[in-house]
Amino acid sequence: MKGVICKQERALKGKILSTIVLVFSVLFLFAVSEPIFGRLAFFIVSLFVFGFSISFKINSDFDNEKLFSVFGIPLFKTKLSLEYPDYISVFSTSFSLDNEWGAVSAIGTKERHDKTVVRFFTENRNFTLYKTNTYQKALDKANELSGLLNVEIHDATKE
Repeated sequence: MKGVICKQERALKGKILSTIVLVFSVLFLFAVSEPIFGRLAFFIVSLFVFGFSISFKINSDFDNEKLFSVFGIPLFKTKLSLEYPDYISVFSTSFSLDNEWGAVSAIGTKERHDKTVVRFFTENRNFTLYKTNTYQKALDKANELSGLLNVEIHDATKE
């Protein structure tokens, strides 16, 4: 096993907005009689934004990378500086986001999302590698990382 890729989930607001812009660009591409270059450029940019993702690649030699991809095809990579973990933790947590914009603010100022998280722990420092809605996906990712790095897993969801 050479490496484990931990794809970061996009926020719900980002998914919704990028989908709306993509649909608008498709309609604009076919329904408007403006010059084709502008319509095509708008469609390509919106398609790029819709398919954009960030992933962390953890390698067996611990020369880690942050991957910037479109539809799973890496466009470029940067070095990801992490400390080698003492252990890997899997636990459930709740993330809150502010609803300070538009009509969403009328239903409350905070939005809560329950997630299962995989983190590297080194002494009292941590780094979140993976967030998901499914416990089994998080456990599978933690097991892959544990096998790759030969580090123990602490499953805090069992406590």
